[in-house]
Amino acid sequence: MLATKISWCCSTFAFSMRLGKSPTVNPYFVFLDHFRNNLQKRGICQLKPTVINKVAGIKWRKMTPAQKSVFIEIAQINRSRMNTTIPRLGLPVGGVKRCLIKKVPRAVKETF
Repeated sequence: MLATKISWCCSTFAFSMRLGKSPTVNPYFVFLDHFRNNLQKRGICQLKPTVINKVAGIKWRKMTPAQKSVFIEIAQINRSRMNTTIPRLGLPVGGVKRCLIKKVPRAVKETF
């Protein structure tokens, strides 16, 4: 039984470390992504996303804190990875600081 628990945890961590999607820092969304992936592996593809979200929400609320701890740890790993890989420079996406244009008071506009 211990081997299955370790393999499940390892596969969950490997699942969270995959590249391609942006990592989420919310434990529920990590669980939801894992839940959707498991449904696809089982071949259950005909469900609407709203139904999948409702079932996942019910299952999340019924989980014990020990079961949720795996997803909480993955979210913490994603949070630390995002903090280390994305520098916060304070610049816009283009990398150019834009000057701020102050509003000209109405009294000044009327004189010109």
